[in-house]
Amino acid sequence: MKTAERILNAFFRRLFQIFFRINREALKQLPIKGPYILILNHPSMFEGPMIYVYARPRILIALAKSRLWNGIFSGRIMRLWQAVPVGPQGLDRVSMKRCFDTLDAGHFLCIAPEGTRTDDPCLHPGKTGVAYLAFKKQVPILPVTTVGFHEFKHNLKRLRRTPVNVTVGEPFVITIKDRRLTPKLRQELTDEIMLRLAQLIPREYWGYYRDRDLVFTHTRLISETPDEQQAAEN
Repeated sequence: MKTAERILNAFFRRLFQIFFRINREALKQLPIKGPYILILNHPSMFEGPMIYVYARPRILIALAKSRLWNGIFSGRIMRLWQAVPVGPQGLDRVSMKRCFDTLDAGHFLCIAPEGTRTDDPCLHPGKTGVAYLAFKKQVPILPVTTVGFHEFKHNLKRLRRTPVNVTVGEPFVITIKDRRLTPKLRQELTDEIMLRLAQLIPREYWGYYRDRDLVFTHTRLISETPDEQQAAEN
């Protein structure tokens, strides 16, 4: 890790300590090694940096909007953290290859399936890009959620630290391997991935998925598949 990145990470950790009360103990449940696609809800600007700095020493590469490279400060952060840019039309070939290379190297690829910061504690519809990556690479998916960051401005006005609850769910795998990923199947898989996130947060925050049942036909927990669980642990 470069000195500049160490300083940046320390800066963010200090900010989180000052303004938030985060149950970081939950992050100890993260596996030490990948490959994993780490998915998380994205209600604010904070959960991405929080996961990045507190997940160390795990190597985590995140997808981020390409416009962030245009800012002086944000661009510097994206380069130091080696984030993968996502353009208005999605991942180009170079960025897609970086995603594949990250997983092939046994690291964590961090994705917010909603595609962008929502500024809303409730879930928005997931984008189908995460389903494509999961289908192509057939690696476990690890859901992580945060609840509380949306209260930051409200609490800041009252000079209060904001409590944030972090939940790490069970890793799961997709069960469709030998089928063609049609648009319909891609959407169904995306919805299941989003429901894996939804079940980790209070139902009042399910948003777009509030009326959905927790029915999983295209994904399965690794703990339900002994051979895959053993492979993940090794």
